[in-house]
Amino acid sequence: MKTLKPGRLLLLIILLMPTLLFSQHTAGRVFFGNVSAGGRGIPGVAVSDGLKVTHTDKRGGYRLVSLEAPDFIFISLPSGYRAPVSEGIPHYFERVNDQSAKKKRIDFELERNQENQERYQLIVCADPQVGFDEDVPKLESLLADMKKHVREEFSGMPVYGIMCGDIIEGMNQASPTLQAIKQRFSETEIPFFYVAGNHDMDLGARSNLLAKQSYKKIFGPSYYSFNLGKVHYVVLDDVFSTGKSYGYIGYLEERQLQWLEQDLASIPQGSTVIVSVHIPSYSVSARKGDFGAEDIKKVIQNRQALYKILMPYQAHIFSGHEHYQENYVLKDNLFEHVHGALCGIFWQAPYNSDGTPLGYTVYEVDGEKLSWYFKAAGKDKNIQCAAYLPGADTQNPEALVVNVWNYDSAWKVYWYEDGKKMGEMKQSKGWDPDIVQYVKKNQQNFRYKYIGAGPSEHMFYAVPLNKHAQFKIEVVDRFNNVYTTIPQNVNKKQISFR
Repeated sequence: MKTLKPGRLLLLIILLMPTLLFSQHTAGRVFFGNVSAGGRGIPGVAVSDGLKVTHTDKRGGYRLVSLEAPDFIFISLPSGYRAPVSEGIPHYFERVNDQSAKKKRIDFELERNQENQERYQLIVCADPQVGFDEDVPKLESLLADMKKHVREEFSGMPVYGIMCGDIIEGMNQASPTLQAIKQRFSETEIPFFYVAGNHDMDLGARSNLLAKQSYKKIFGPSYYSFNLGKVHYVVLDDVFSTGKSYGYIGYLEERQLQWLEQDLASIPQGSTVIVSVHIPSYSVSARKGDFGAEDIKKVIQNRQALYKILMPYQAHIFSGHEHYQENYVLKDNLFEHVHGALCGIFWQAPYNSDGTPLGYTVYEVDGEKLSWYFKAAGKDKNIQCAAYLPGADTQNPEALVVNVWNYDSAWKVYWYEDGKKMGEMKQSKGWDPDIVQYVKKNQQNFRYKYIGAGPSEHMFYAVPLNKHAQFKIEVVDRFNNVYTTIPQNVNKKQISFR
């Protein structure tokens, strides 16, 4: 046998090192266990380490060979079962604290859900973004409204929640903790599923891989899935940290896309799938064809990859981030709902930048069908717009003005003058008179001087024959619900929100 010279031997070792390391790495760690309820195994449950997805066998057992050191092993909560709820969060995951063991058993014990999961309510909100202790009572008031609405409207019916990120203002000394805000949401008695936002990141993290460690300690995995009735839900983490304080872009890493493909592989084509993210996938600029105007912090950069994966399904995307309410009908099978911020313009006004009041959206799920409405905190659920008399809008002083908060392209907005139906109002980009007036009166007292009113894409205008006539506004949503309101003068009173 020929002996290699020391120099050549060293060179061979160096060349082979990546292969040897890869072979050792791919040996993997084995996770195994059972998913059961009442001592009986549940077949077909998806189990994942965040990269690979496997399914339980007919006895509820699983075996997962992980090629990395995962933070969690988690399941896709199966329909017809409920996970134990801890501090308002369904416990669908287990933390992997011991990273040294080659084999580890992790079991999941669920309960059979005795409630009718064919019909339930889903409360979706975004961006509480609590930055200071003085903001907490304002959030508590909103959550009290949510709890009251559920109690009065949905007594005896299952209710769940999704919170689309930016739970706090940031990881700094002034901001209340993620744990403190989680506790406030748990007091609604609604089980909430959470999404990570850009303000929920660790500011000192050097990379995206490390940016969600504090979030994960409180809420669990930053992406996962679950089933409620006939609908499959997915939560994705689309906030990619650039390693610079407050630096991020909207982006879905390849590992998430690979995981998503595996997660959806067992979901029948044509099914209803709801994907929740923080940063929207689309924008007003994109709808107008002005793609160059899109901000990389405000849209998912590789959205087309997401759309392609969702193509076989009837899909909805839930997002937040923008502090305004907006809807996009992207394709026949794809609808995005951008939810206004619970905090509005950072708790400095009772509105979002577009004039949408502080509130949340209620989705009524019946089988695989969804219907929805916006619920303004402190207002009746049938109030779906704000309407103003001529003179309220300085840019359109002769016009009736209506802001239809949750408008999409299937809605209709009509106006009546002295009892006569005059036709549809004209949609145009504009400014809500109430938020403009409020900012004008109060901005000197705002915590942040750079925030204020912003334009809205769901403004409607009509010039009456007689500006002193009696007017009525009729709004018809995509589900043929009819809402009527009487236009008012712009609110010129000093509204207290401090």
